[in-house]
Amino acid sequence: MEKSIKTKKKNKINYSTGEQAEVKNFIIVIIVVLLCVVGIYFLTRIFVTKDLFTHESPKQEDTLPVEVNYDVAMVGTIMNRPYDEYYVAVYDTTGKNNYDMASIVSTYKGKKKLHIYRVDLNEHLNKEYYKPEEVNTKATGVEDFKFGDVTLLRIKKGKITKYITEIDAIKKELDIQ
Repeated sequence: MEKSIKTKKKNKINYSTGEQAEVKNFIIVIIVVLLCVVGIYFLTRIFVTKDLFTHESPKQEDTLPVEVNYDVAMVGTIMNRPYDEYYVAVYDTTGKNNYDMASIVSTYKGKKKLHIYRVDLNEHLNKEYYKPEEVNTKATGVEDFKFGDVTLLRIKKGKITKYITEIDAIKKELDIQ
């Protein structure tokens, strides 16, 4: 009887279809691709970033803190500042009256009756409004602005109430001696 059991085991043949062979080959390809990806990952960590065998924390890049200066405005935003009434000092920071206007603005900020914004006509977006030969003191909106070397605007509820273009008159308006 033992002999008949052994004979049955020997006669058992494995049959595999073409689909099974394709699935087997597919699984082998997937395993090879995964091994290649893992190998590339570790080679990159060893040779490129060189952080695989180090126990240091990753380097922190030196970053500068971002500072937003809310006292600087662009010509396009002069009329819509968040205060009901404020001043806007418009001048070229590279021009001949730069130091006078910077001094006037900083002195006024010390007194700070109304908020004062500074607009630099040397900035790229503001250069088109710098027209010292065609100053428009009757401007009512951004589209009408044509500034000279120095200008002080007093804005009240979104409208220009004063348009001053002389240093002495600006000092008098801001009560600076």
